[in-house]
Amino acid sequence: MSATPADLHQQVEEFGRETAGLLSATLPNLPVPPVRILVHENRSIILPADGKSLPLYAGGQHLADMKISIACEPDSSGKWLAVEESTYNLLALLDRTPVLRIHYMRNQGSRPSAHVHVHGHRGALSHLLSQAGHDSPHDMSSLHIPVGGSRYRPCLEDFIQFLICECKFDSKDGWKAHVEEGRERWRCRQAAAVTRDVPEEAARVLRELGYTVEAPNPVPQPRSIALRSW
Repeated sequence: MSATPADLHQQVEEFGRETAGLLSATLPNLPVPPVRILVHENRSIILPADGKSLPLYAGGQHLADMKISIACEPDSSGKWLAVEESTYNLLALLDRTPVLRIHYMRNQGSRPSAHVHVHGHRGALSHLLSQAGHDSPHDMSSLHIPVGGSRYRPCLEDFIQFLICECKFDSKDGWKAHVEEGRERWRCRQAAAVTRDVPEEAARVLRELGYTVEAPNPVPQPRSIALRSW
């Protein structure tokens, strides 16, 4: 049975509240609320409140911006909300160019569905790509670096912790607990999705742990495409 539009709308609203709460609890000087939900037919997009970006500070100085966009649609079963596409961008204010992008597209085709773009230049890499016949050997950002596929890709919590711990942007007191709580919630949802992908494997592991699990009739077929694609 498919979920009703009201059910899916409730899932979108909950996801939007979680995203807004995470951002507000971790990064300082953000607008209130930091994000809004744009609805178009059966697609809902979570994006910055001004439709553009969110400020990032280091030592109280506005040095960079973060652009986020999370587009959601009903999954193939019609029961659950699924992320169709997401982007987390770090942009330097100095020249308004991207520094790093984490991009996910559910039906990406020949390229990895979850990937990172690094904007920079490295002579040795350009030389290697040129020798290998790459179409854009001098553009490092043309590379799609795979990061876990549909089920194991980085979440917004990972990106926020990267900004705070690796890039040294300012944070709010107690930010880490909010990041870890959100990451646990995200990974539990992904674990549920993997369970629906391979229910027999999930049942086998549960039986090994001592649970009693009985298969339904008919036994659901595995959906391995999300686990096989890069």
